[in-house]
Amino acid sequence: MTTTTPAENLFRLLDRGVPQWIPFSLDIGSQPGFSSPFARIFHQQTGSYEPAEYFGTDVRCFSVTSQFGGDDPRRLHDPLPAEATFDEWGNAHWAGGEEGTTDRMIPAAGRAKTVADVDELPPPLIDRRPDTSRVKAWHDAGYPVFGYAGSIYEWSWWLRGMEQFLMDLVSAPELAEAVIAKVTAHTTRLALVSARLGIDVLCFYDDAGMQTGMQLSPKLWRRFIKPAWQKVLDAVRAESPKARFFLHSCGRIDAIVPDIVELGFHILHPLQPECMDFEPFYREFGRKIVLAATVSSQKILPFGSPDDVRAEVRRLADIVGDERRAIFMPSNVIQPETPWENVVAFAEEARALRNTAR
Repeated sequence: MTTTTPAENLFRLLDRGVPQWIPFSLDIGSQPGFSSPFARIFHQQTGSYEPAEYFGTDVRCFSVTSQFGGDDPRRLHDPLPAEATFDEWGNAHWAGGEEGTTDRMIPAAGRAKTVADVDELPPPLIDRRPDTSRVKAWHDAGYPVFGYAGSIYEWSWWLRGMEQFLMDLVSAPELAEAVIAKVTAHTTRLALVSARLGIDVLCFYDDAGMQTGMQLSPKLWRRFIKPAWQKVLDAVRAESPKARFFLHSCGRIDAIVPDIVELGFHILHPLQPECMDFEPFYREFGRKIVLAATVSSQKILPFGSPDDVRAEVRRLADIVGDERRAIFMPSNVIQPETPWENVVAFAEEARALRNTAR
């Protein structure tokens, strides 16, 4: 008797077939699904440091790292606290010394006045020779591997600051285009390197929504952001036609879901439960793109009961029915106020549905 592996099951789903079971993950694409405080809770409860192994999820994660490409990111900023940290773009981050909080971000290109100023910003340096032994081991064990592969809109406003970038789109489009071009070039490089190293699903992160609507108008998104995504995905398809694409975009983004489908993303996460109803989007788009069937990390997981969590997983499973064209995931990172029992309930219910399908 031939046993279907999690990788085979997922690829069947992403290639528009009917999977044997609905895959599930506790991660957010390639990003850890547990906040650092909840990761400690997980370790205290289990003695393990590997949630995917402990809970028997269908996905494993490995991401290529990048680092700042210049000599000293502090040169891009006014004086900062000594404890400030810097990302690969040179953006500064400071959370006031509190763990697990949203930090203040100071944009690396916030002081740019001209296109030349943007061009001078050093692109991140990608680690092109990471140790990929885990990727091989997971493939040998039959698991698909998800990996972080970049951003367009989100990284662009990180570089300029959100208010300034949104203003640039309207009043200084040449600056906005320069920032987007720099970001697009790095995202393309990172995605290509990741695909070459055997990452099966390239995970992109580009929050374009608030819970009340888009952060920028759909018209501006289609003018500036959509063509950049087209360039990235076309470049990867030309070299790695078997690569699959995951897009995370929080908020109410219903206006651009048809565009996301048209671009050829394979998975869309999270269809945020607080502002987007999974069922109508599944009815309209579920055969064209895999929609993440997410349990709310904002409401149900932290404030519901284990029975509430189990009921929500079953409700989502009932919507997709025998087509099983979805992936169970949390809607976002699980925070420390979430009861341990609720995470266990989520995993147990997803596994129970898997075992029944098998």
